[in-house]
Amino acid sequence: MPAPYPLLDMPPGDIKNTHEFTAMHMAAAHNTFIQGINAIVAHAPTVPPNKIQPFLIFCLTVLDNIHHHHHIEETYFFPELEKKLGEGALSRNYEEHADFVPQLDELQVYLKTVQEEEEKYDGMVLLEKIHSFSDSMMLHLSHEIPTLEANRLKAVFTEKELKDIDAKVLSIALKTIDFYKAIPLGLVCSNPATPWFPPLPLPVKLAARWWYSRRYSEAWEFGPLDLYGKPREVSVKA
Repeated sequence: MPAPYPLLDMPPGDIKNTHEFTAMHMAAAHNTFIQGINAIVAHAPTVPPNKIQPFLIFCLTVLDNIHHHHHIEETYFFPELEKKLGEGALSRNYEEHADFVPQLDELQVYLKTVQEEEEKYDGMVLLEKIHSFSDSMMLHLSHEIPTLEANRLKAVFTEKELKDIDAKVLSIALKTIDFYKAIPLGLVCSNPATPWFPPLPLPVKLAARWWYSRRYSEAWEFGPLDLYGKPREVSVKA
């Protein structure tokens, strides 16, 4: 089995500095996706039969979160930044989505087919489909961070403008996610080195741990962390 994909290094800066926070926030978000993909790869060959359905929920939620992230980027975040950075300033970020999203979609179709029991689960098939796009996706996740470099943003955006954009992104995200899936996944796929991410109000984090996580509790066992940020063992018991 290939080694896990390494998490992205955090850009230099201070999360309290608005211009530096943008790239740091993006890197932290990308690391949750890497954590999720690594967890899928680690568990795919050895999922117990009675855990296949929860595992499929975990996998599909990872993919849904990646799609959701890209949708907000393409429909609001990048266009908003390009109003001042200049049209096409972030075009590479859009273009690279096309390098892996079609294969990601193919994996999503496969997982749903297995979930509906129209096809038998095969961990090797799952791994093959992940490896058909994962290298391209990991490159994209790393390429995107420098496009949000602090000095580039500081040259054209005030702190208030960036804070307003960030607040709008969070508002859009919270209005368009499934709280019973996206928020628990964000907790179990976070990075212990960045405990401030996901940047959710404490009441929402508590609700995720005590309420939202319950509906699909078996799915979150596949995350690299528990709901309190403590690393798990890779194995999931039958």
